[in-house]
Amino acid sequence: MKIVAYDPNLNDEHFSKLQNAYLKLFNEKDSLKYLSISGVRFDSRIITAFLKNSQREEVEYYVALSSHNDIIGISAFKSDLTKGFEIIGTIVHKNHRFRGVGKALIDKGLQLSKRKGFKAVDIYVFADNKDMLILLIKKGFRPVTIENHARFDGEDLIHLKKYF
Repeated sequence: MKIVAYDPNLNDEHFSKLQNAYLKLFNEKDSLKYLSISGVRFDSRIITAFLKNSQREEVEYYVALSSHNDIIGISAFKSDLTKGFEIIGTIVHKNHRFRGVGKALIDKGLQLSKRKGFKAVDIYVFADNKDMLILLIKKGFRPVTIENHARFDGEDLIHLKKYF
């Protein structure tokens, strides 16, 4: 596995591969509830808007590639000089979970944030996403706030932060 930057604004191939991977990974039954406040499936129009706005929103995409160069995980990182650095939309294909893919993507975000000079990293995780919460706590993230009943089914959203 390798972690590489994919820039949807760089070329059509990156855009297309990211769009297809997001549509597949985000809409998996076991993943959608951890990635959507509304519970509404992501369609190509929504994913296209995310990707096309990435440069303006200062979002960078990194993918985990299998040995066959298939996208098995994605993480997006948002840099904002006034709001800070945030890890958003991390997802790993269900057949590749618990193999270090999520950890590698989170580590890439931590490296990137440090390289850019940020002193902390934010991430938001639903309270029932226990595997991600365990990983983040092991990586030194700490809960900062909880937004009660944030998701369509009433699940809470936990804001975690790691300070350097």
